[in-house]
Amino acid sequence: MNLKLLNLTKQQESYIKLILSNQLDPKEFSSVKFWINQCFNLPSVDEQKMCAFNQILFGFGIESVEGEWQNGYWCNILFTYVSMGFSDLPTIIHHRDKGFIVDSVENLIMKSNRRARSQNKSPRQVQIK
Repeated sequence: MNLKLLNLTKQQESYIKLILSNQLDPKEFSSVKFWINQCFNLPSVDEQKMCAFNQILFGFGIESVEGEWQNGYWCNILFTYVSMGFSDLPTIIHHRDKGFIVDSVENLIMKSNRRARSQNKSPRQVQIK
Protein backbone atom coordinates (compact mmCIF):
# COMPACT_ATOMS: atom_id res chain seq x y z
CA MET A 1 0.00 0.00 0.00
CA ASN A 2 1.49 3.32 -1.11
CA LEU A 3 0.75 5.67 1.79
CA LYS A 4 2.82 8.46 0.18
CA LEU A 5 -0.21 9.35 -1.99
CA LEU A 6 -2.03 10.49 1.16
CA ASN A 7 0.54 13.18 2.18
CA LEU A 8 0.49 12.00 5.80
CA THR A 9 2.40 13.27 8.80
CA LYS A 10 4.90 10.81 10.28
CA GLN A 11 2.51 10.17 13.18
CA GLN A 12 -0.43 9.41 10.86
CA GLU A 13 1.70 7.09 8.73
CA SER A 14 2.99 5.32 11.82
CA TYR A 15 -0.51 4.73 13.21
CA ILE A 16 -1.78 3.35 9.88
CA LYS A 17 1.18 1.00 9.48
CA LEU A 18 0.80 -0.27 13.05
CA ILE A 19 -2.92 -0.92 12.57
CA LEU A 20 -2.35 -2.72 9.25
CA SER A 21 0.32 -4.93 10.83
CA ASN A 22 -1.99 -5.70 13.79
CA GLN A 23 0.47 -4.10 16.22
CA LEU A 24 -2.01 -1.40 17.24
CA ASP A 25 -5.57 -2.28 18.19
CA PRO A 26 -8.12 0.01 16.47
CA LYS A 27 -10.04 0.04 19.77
CA GLU A 28 -7.34 2.43 21.08
CA PHE A 29 -8.98 5.22 19.04
CA SER A 30 -11.82 7.23 20.58
CA SER A 31 -14.07 7.00 17.52
CA VAL A 32 -13.84 3.19 17.53
CA LYS A 33 -14.51 3.02 21.29
CA PHE A 34 -17.52 5.31 20.91
CA TRP A 35 -18.91 3.24 18.02
CA ILE A 36 -18.41 -0.09 19.83
CA ASN A 37 -20.18 1.25 22.93
CA GLN A 38 -23.27 1.89 20.78
CA CYS A 39 -23.32 -1.55 19.11
CA PHE A 40 -25.11 -4.69 20.19
CA ASN A 41 -22.86 -6.80 17.91
CA LEU A 42 -19.17 -5.99 17.77
CA PRO A 43 -18.06 -4.54 14.40
CA SER A 44 -15.55 -6.69 12.50
CA VAL A 45 -11.84 -5.94 12.90
CA ASP A 46 -11.70 -4.57 9.34
CA GLU A 47 -14.65 -2.27 10.11
CA GLN A 48 -12.88 -1.10 13.27
CA LYS A 49 -9.71 -0.45 11.25
CA MET A 50 -11.65 1.67 8.76
CA CYS A 51 -13.17 3.67 11.61
CA ALA A 52 -9.70 4.26 13.07
CA PHE A 53 -8.35 5.27 9.64
CA ASN A 54 -11.21 7.77 9.35
CA GLN A 55 -10.13 9.37 12.64
CA ILE A 56 -6.44 9.37 11.67
CA LEU A 57 -7.12 10.95 8.26
CA PHE A 58 -9.71 13.43 9.61
CA GLY A 59 -12.16 11.94 7.12
CA PHE A 60 -15.87 12.53 6.75
CA GLY A 61 -16.97 8.98 7.58
CA ILE A 62 -16.95 5.57 5.95
CA GLU A 63 -18.93 5.12 2.74
CA SER A 64 -19.47 2.16 0.43
CA VAL A 65 -19.71 1.43 -3.26
CA GLU A 66 -22.00 -1.32 -4.47
CA GLY A 67 -21.00 -3.81 -7.11
CA GLU A 68 -22.29 -7.08 -8.45
CA TRP A 69 -24.03 -9.32 -5.91
CA GLN A 70 -21.88 -12.06 -4.39
CA ASN A 71 -22.73 -14.65 -1.79
CA GLY A 72 -21.10 -14.35 1.59
CA TYR A 73 -20.41 -11.52 3.98
CA TRP A 74 -19.74 -8.78 1.40
CA CYS A 75 -22.93 -9.44 -0.61
CA ASN A 76 -23.11 -6.45 -2.98
CA ILE A 77 -20.50 -4.14 -1.38
CA LEU A 78 -17.55 -3.77 -3.75
CA PHE A 79 -15.55 -1.61 -1.33
CA THR A 80 -15.73 0.75 1.62
CA TYR A 81 -13.62 3.88 1.88
CA VAL A 82 -12.76 6.84 4.08
CA SER A 83 -14.60 9.79 2.57
CA MET A 84 -12.23 12.70 2.06
CA GLY A 85 -14.93 14.97 0.63
CA PHE A 86 -14.07 14.52 -3.05
CA SER A 87 -14.03 11.26 -4.99
CA ASP A 88 -10.84 12.14 -6.90
CA LEU A 89 -8.70 12.44 -3.73
CA PRO A 90 -6.65 9.42 -2.66
CA THR A 91 -7.95 7.61 0.40
CA ILE A 92 -7.80 4.27 2.20
CA ILE A 93 -10.10 1.72 0.63
CA HIS A 94 -11.08 -1.72 1.86
CA HIS A 95 -11.85 -3.73 -1.28
CA ARG A 96 -13.66 -7.07 -1.06
CA ASP A 97 -11.09 -8.73 -3.38
CA LYS A 98 -7.94 -6.64 -2.89
CA GLY A 99 -8.02 -5.89 0.86
CA PHE A 100 -6.71 -2.51 2.03
CA ILE A 101 -5.41 -0.24 -0.74
CA VAL A 102 -4.77 3.46 -1.37
CA ASP A 103 -6.50 4.88 -4.43
CA SER A 104 -9.17 7.44 -5.32
CA VAL A 105 -12.77 6.28 -5.38
CA GLU A 106 -13.17 7.81 -8.84
CA ASN A 107 -10.21 5.84 -10.20
CA LEU A 108 -11.38 2.55 -8.66
CA ILE A 109 -14.92 2.98 -10.04
CA MET A 110 -13.53 3.66 -13.53
CA LYS A 111 -11.40 0.50 -13.31
CA SER A 112 -14.40 -1.53 -12.10
CA ASN A 113 -16.60 -0.19 -14.89
CA ARG A 114 -13.95 -0.99 -17.51
CA ARG A 115 -13.66 -4.52 -16.16
CA ALA A 116 -17.47 -4.90 -16.16
CA ARG A 117 -17.65 -3.76 -19.80
CA SER A 118 -14.89 -6.15 -20.83
CA GLN A 119 -16.86 -9.00 -19.23
CA ASN A 120 -20.08 -7.87 -21.00
CA LYS A 121 -21.70 -6.75 -17.76
CA SER A 122 -23.67 -3.56 -17.28
CA PRO A 123 -21.34 -0.72 -16.19
CA ARG A 124 -24.08 0.72 -13.98
CA GLN A 125 -23.50 -2.09 -11.49
CA VAL A 126 -21.02 0.06 -9.61
CA GLN A 127 -22.78 2.82 -7.68
CA ILE A 128 -21.75 5.06 -4.80
CA LYS A 129 -24.04 4.70 -1.80
